[in-house]
Amino acid sequence: MVDVAVVILNFKMRALVETCLETLFQDIAQSGLTVGVVVTDNKSEDGLLAWIHQNYPAVKTIETEGNIGFARGVNPGIRSIEARYYFILNPDTQFTEPNTIQRLYDWMQTHSKVGVAAPRLLNGDGSLQYTIHRFPSLSVQLIRRSPLSKYRFFKSRVDRFLLKDVDRSEPRPVDWAQGSALFIRKEALDDVGLLDERYWMYFEDTDWCRRFWQRGWLIYFLPHIALIHFHGRGSAKVPGMILPLFKNRLAREHLKSWAKYFWKWRAAGRLKII
Repeated sequence: MVDVAVVILNFKMRALVETCLETLFQDIAQSGLTVGVVVTDNKSEDGLLAWIHQNYPAVKTIETEGNIGFARGVNPGIRSIEARYYFILNPDTQFTEPNTIQRLYDWMQTHSKVGVAAPRLLNGDGSLQYTIHRFPSLSVQLIRRSPLSKYRFFKSRVDRFLLKDVDRSEPRPVDWAQGSALFIRKEALDDVGLLDERYWMYFEDTDWCRRFWQRGWLIYFLPHIALIHFHGRGSAKVPGMILPLFKNRLAREHLKSWAKYFWKWRAAGRLKII
């Protein structure tokens, strides 16, 4: 069993994965931890796996049968390695601070009730990404996809969902954090289970965090530990609510996952309506 298993899912992001791995191995070079790395590739056929075998032969690679989505791509990576902690990492992340993984590990070792820790994520220019949230309500999700988000009253609802009203200077519990970078305790993972594969993409991280809370595990945001995340919202490239459904597959998948999530958590006391 390794101390930390880093699990990265790729789909046609070879250049970003190369940078991610290069900075990852720089980060752990002086660490006393045993770190295993798994890269799952959703049939990108971009030469990444051959590049990994040549440059990082210790990295385990898994090739799936196609673009099977986030949950179905990440879960095999988790299953393939035994670790005390699992670091689920997007391919478009980059390590820029020293000893990031060591500091995540050390913090989790002293906070036994925390099941998931989420570092602060920054854009390439160093600005903050809003990657921690309150659990979504139906109304906020509709507002975010509509022109209403431009008006002060409705914008304040979205800002509250994005936790813009909370202090981000100290570690704090949050409802959920985006799956771009999640550091997860093995005991919590064994208790809660893997990602729900009924979600192709989107809301699987929201659902996962909700399940951790349901089982009594805390989700924590750690602002003193940061990574760069070259994030792009593919589902929002076509504005509006109706037009994207015709022009953007990711928008359609977002809507499908949106419906699955709210249906799954529809029972009284488990779903915020407003």
